[in-house]
Amino acid sequence: MLRLSNGLSNSQTKGNAMLYRMFSFLTLAVAMFVVAPALTATETNAANEATHDGKVVSITNGQLMMTNKEGQEHLQTLAADAKVTCDDKDCKASDLKAGMKIRVTTTKDEPKVAIEVEALDKNPLFANTHEGQIVSIAGNQLVMTNKQGQQHSHMLADDANLTCDGKVCKASDLKAGMTIRVTTRKNDKNVATRVDAIDKDAGFAQI
Repeated sequence: MLRLSNGLSNSQTKGNAMLYRMFSFLTLAVAMFVVAPALTATETNAANEATHDGKVVSITNGQLMMTNKEGQEHLQTLAADAKVTCDDKDCKASDLKAGMKIRVTTTKDEPKVAIEVEALDKNPLFANTHEGQIVSIAGNQLVMTNKQGQQHSHMLADDANLTCDGKVCKASDLKAGMTIRVTTRKNDKNVATRVDAIDKDAGFAQI
């Protein structure tokens, strides 16, 4: 039997190499098994969430009365662990004041329970929202410029909410040169969940 300089036989060396490769493969498989469910859970949570904008009317004992964009009042119950922010900084429900613009996140399973409330006090836009102009749109790929003229792209989510002058429209209705306000996922700013476009309306006041 051939002995190598390290004292191991050729067959033993091959055996050790096979064990190392098997160990490496198992380590990779375990890592993928751990990471994949976490990513899937994140994607599932995002798909199960819905957001809507409006203004605070009042808040009492975890009950948030708000108006929607059409001025209609409705009540939301704050979840026990609801996240509340004011100008993208953590705050308390008691910091929400009548007239504040808010974006409420609920789950599609419980649309009357708010799991997150984002409020604007001094900031003009919500944290994951920005404005610009359309450069092009092909399929679900939207290319736009921001206010500084810098170009970037977003992928439209399958259930993206699209409006033109405040009315529901389709991706094919979006044209180059339109002024738009894009809302992205909190955990993936490359994916647009909402696009509000201006065609003939002069501003975003109604959006």
